[in-house]
Amino acid sequence: MKTKVVIGIDIGLTGMKAIAFDLKGNITASQSATSPHDMPKPHWSEREGEDFWAAVCKMLRHLMGKLENYEIIGVGCSAHGDGIWILDENNRPLRPGILSLDTRAFETSLKYSKKLEELLLTTGQGASPSSPATLLAWLKENEPETLAKAKSFMWAKDFIRYRLSRTVGTDLTEASTSFFNYKKQEWDPKAFELYDLSELEKIAPIVNNPTDIVGSIGYDTHIHTGLPEGIPVVAGLHDVDAGAIGAGATHPGQLAVMAGTYSINEVISAQPKVSKDWFCRSFIRKGLWMNMAISPASSSNLEWFVQTLCQQELDIAKRAGIDPYGFVDKEIAEVADDPSDIVFFPFLYGNPLDVDADSCFMGMRAWHNRGHLLKAIYEGIAFNHKYHIDPLIENFQVDEIRVVGGVTRSSIWPKMLASVLDRQILIPEVSEGGALGTAMIVAVGIGQFKDLDEAAKTMGSKSIAIDPDPKIKEMIIPAYEKYKEYMKQIYPLWKNK
Repeated sequence: MKTKVVIGIDIGLTGMKAIAFDLKGNITASQSATSPHDMPKPHWSEREGEDFWAAVCKMLRHLMGKLENYEIIGVGCSAHGDGIWILDENNRPLRPGILSLDTRAFETSLKYSKKLEELLLTTGQGASPSSPATLLAWLKENEPETLAKAKSFMWAKDFIRYRLSRTVGTDLTEASTSFFNYKKQEWDPKAFELYDLSELEKIAPIVNNPTDIVGSIGYDTHIHTGLPEGIPVVAGLHDVDAGAIGAGATHPGQLAVMAGTYSINEVISAQPKVSKDWFCRSFIRKGLWMNMAISPASSSNLEWFVQTLCQQELDIAKRAGIDPYGFVDKEIAEVADDPSDIVFFPFLYGNPLDVDADSCFMGMRAWHNRGHLLKAIYEGIAFNHKYHIDPLIENFQVDEIRVVGGVTRSSIWPKMLASVLDRQILIPEVSEGGALGTAMIVAVGIGQFKDLDEAAKTMGSKSIAIDPDPKIKEMIIPAYEKYKEYMKQIYPLWKNK
């Protein structure tokens, strides 16, 4: 008898994965690929729909070649949220999908931020450049012909859901990013009105629970992907929710931290609570909320520094077949006892402020070396997470903090985060949190588990506990205060540039 597996597709801004898990959470096969995207103009970040689907199909065909001895019983997708996809009457993209790294709508977001109080009372969140509502408002102003032809709007994972199942719709986690009434957890005419988009309410997609079976793999999709014809497709969810689930956060009181392209910091609650400091969004079912404090300012800053300025070390590591980022911890360890003189703002791709802030190093002197810069980057990433986490801890019950992301593989950075938070953090041993969380949703949806808690207990991984380090804490907490003070002093320059 073949082992049963479920497939979780996890699509990020720069890469994607398709991973098959058995019902104990073991990885049986995996395949990754780059996520195609274009930057046709400054501040624009887009993805051509057909290129996107072709990349997913190719990835799935490669995965299927590794699963001949397994029985595939379900599939689902999670993907980067926000941004927007717009389809015509034939369910074809009217234009390239706009990604959440896109900042073309910055001025538009400032316009609607003037309605912050009303937006919070209705939607549980303010306007941001990457939010679907802000982008749709920008399109209305700049590409009215596109919206005039629109028959539906959706998110990245919903575009893949349509191609897999031939059903148009979204789920609670994605729908709640713009036009939802945060209390009722459903579309609200007032939300559309606040963004001057009342005409779009009639084309808002149906909203499923992430675990709902929305269709099955048809013959054409089977030919393109290799997925078995007839297997169920679940609605899927926003990748930050999937990542939290994969990290073991499934119920109120758990705070999940994802250190990737975005700084994702989110706590599950059984009651909604709104603030300008976080988004109050729906979780996997009505009656649960995911309260997100986020900004595009996390470990992608380290990736940029290494890829741009450390090519020699990357080439050496590639030839030696070793971790290309291994030298980072080594160089930081050599200066670990030195004071944190340098402050780094990790704002290469965006920031948590209401201004167009820049990334920069402050405090560099001639005696500093690359290790000091790398240490400052590590600290800056941790500081931006703390900037988001502190308001969540102050306003919600937080029993534990679970952390995932590439930087957690460091032997140093997790200790920095635990120390600046002065809280124990838990790091799951399985690093593929988004795909695992999606696979759990699939397993629940097709009836293999009664609920997500049961799935997490069976399929979830063990976690490593990291406690605050007294020595690091002694230096890093004052360094964080310096970080905040420098930010306060430079803020007027950012605002008036």
